[in-house]
Amino acid sequence: MIPRILFTESSPNLGGQELQLLQQMSELTARGAAVHLLCRGNSRIAELARTRGLPTTVIPFRNSLHLPSIAAVARVVSAWQPDAVICHSGHDANTCALAVRIVKLMYRKRQRPCLIRMRTYQPGIPHAWTYNRLFDLTFVPSAEMRRQLLANPRIRPDRIRVLYPGFLFEQIDRDAATILPPHLSAWLDQHPGPLLVHAAMLRAEKGHDVLLAALAQLVKKFPSLRYVIAGEGERREELTRVITTQGLVEHVYLAGLVPHIAALYQRATLVVQPSLYEPLGMSQSEALSLGIPVVASRTGGIPETITHEHTGLLVAPGDVSAWVTTLTWALEHPHEMKQMASHGHDFVRTQFLMSKNIEALLTAITSSRVKT
Repeated sequence: MIPRILFTESSPNLGGQELQLLQQMSELTARGAAVHLLCRGNSRIAELARTRGLPTTVIPFRNSLHLPSIAAVARVVSAWQPDAVICHSGHDANTCALAVRIVKLMYRKRQRPCLIRMRTYQPGIPHAWTYNRLFDLTFVPSAEMRRQLLANPRIRPDRIRVLYPGFLFEQIDRDAATILPPHLSAWLDQHPGPLLVHAAMLRAEKGHDVLLAALAQLVKKFPSLRYVIAGEGERREELTRVITTQGLVEHVYLAGLVPHIAALYQRATLVVQPSLYEPLGMSQSEALSLGIPVVASRTGGIPETITHEHTGLLVAPGDVSAWVTTLTWALEHPHEMKQMASHGHDFVRTQFLMSKNIEALLTAITSSRVKT
């Protein structure tokens, strides 16, 4: 039987979670599954889904108890009758959990879709009821995040599973060969020198301030060192002020959302991920899949993707002095960094296959027919 899978995403932004969702939809479509996306009309994911030819329905998702959104989702679920509903951000997850149960009660169905939540971040204390009762299964991106959730002894271990992200390495290789946007290519040409690349949404936990503080010291020893920040978010104006205050205008470029990010990784001396916390992170694995050296924070699930001094370097999160020391060593030892990246390339291309991700997802769906 061809599975019918409904994806939902209420975030207006576009980051690793949203891009992974779109890759999963494309791969499932290629395997013959029927997929559909519910998202906000003015969101970046809606725009990208349409360009990729993925079926999409607009839902407001104004908040978790927005009645018009609950009703709209219920209509889609009733008409489309999915085998599974895979939720992502907070508003869409809670909305869908209510909508699915409303449909079941209204139509007195014995079976309802399997409710799956992709949980990539857990702010505050995890509540057992959410994980045990609201959703049938929660996927988290790392063993470390699963361990953190299960620190609450009331959460059922069988309801929490690790699903590592999957990458389409053929697509990454194609992207790496594309041409950078003219504005970015021009800036790089006008500012030659070693290049740090940081791909992340502009949020406080991504550690941009740590790298900027470290860069202010590093440029004294490496005067041509550059730092390109690829991503968008609410902190753009704030980061612009920090860059100006630190006297780093000639060294830092806020590139915004960069299509075909692998093409930028190819230009990097080092890809950096200075997150203060990261459930897993994707940019370090994408970079390693291309053999690009990586320096990242030793936090969250990142150590599950990088073995210190074997596939890359790990640094204490938030420790500016440690970042200065580690980046100095990395910049002065390019041969050793390339050797580590070569090991990382082999590891990532074995561990993080999209086929593994999709097979785990389909197994969960087919084994979770819900009758209650």
